[in-house]
Amino acid sequence: MPGLIAFLGLVVALAIPLAACSGGSGSGKTDASHTVTLAQTGHHASGYQRSSSLVRNAVPQPGWRPYTGSVPILVYHDLGTPPPGDALPGLYVSDAEFEAQMAWLHLQGYEAVTLDEVMQAWYHGATLPAKPIVITFDNGYIPQATFAPAVMSRYGWPGVLNEITAGHLSNARIDSLLRIGWEIDSHSVTHPDLTSLSPGELRYQLVASRQFLQRTFHIPVNSFCYPSSKYNSAVVAAVKAAGYTNAVTENGGYATSADPYLLNRFEIEGGQGVAGLASDLQRQ
Repeated sequence: MPGLIAFLGLVVALAIPLAACSGGSGSGKTDASHTVTLAQTGHHASGYQRSSSLVRNAVPQPGWRPYTGSVPILVYHDLGTPPPGDALPGLYVSDAEFEAQMAWLHLQGYEAVTLDEVMQAWYHGATLPAKPIVITFDNGYIPQATFAPAVMSRYGWPGVLNEITAGHLSNARIDSLLRIGWEIDSHSVTHPDLTSLSPGELRYQLVASRQFLQRTFHIPVNSFCYPSSKYNSAVVAAVKAAGYTNAVTENGGYATSADPYLLNRFEIEGGQGVAGLASDLQRQ
């Protein structure tokens, strides 16, 4: 217990460095404008107010029906062209490829919704379109807040951003996504391997990130995204204790309501194109 108290005292006193911490591409295309500590999570920014510019599927639509079946969830990392020498160039999906994949999904009858909407349908009798899909973005890179919503808004689709809260997107960019109906969820404070942390460190990564997003933007933050898809029974238990209602992995396959804390996602990598996406979606 003394060690835990000392650790929590340290993180209250010291800020997490503003370096962009990523398990993805590490491109540096982040705003690096906010720092999170347990003390600072009580600070209220201006918050957000939903406006008339909400994309269509940010709220249930006429014609949607009760739905409890499986749902594909996609995960994208960085968008654009990888810089020379990038350690993980495959995690970049080019602009043209992303546009082609979104257009193909639309032509196939898919409609993107938020993860919160899926949870409401699965467990609370809410409605979804006939072919729902959730499109998530991990870490918090600038193209995820600029290019991706510009493309997806053509179809009336919201996305889900899993934000690393130390040194990634600025509050203003997150606010811009919330204003059009995107969902913002937690991807931890600094993207560590959660399975290697002490109980106090684990709690900090889960609680401080959620509290920062909740108190700054006045949003629920119901979902957690396991950094690098690393988790064990202790991590899952801590996610539940931190108040999250669900969590996403990078285990391939359709997500189902059987275990909301181990939701599958299809990781979309550069070069797989429309054919690769279509192949993934055949793996139900």
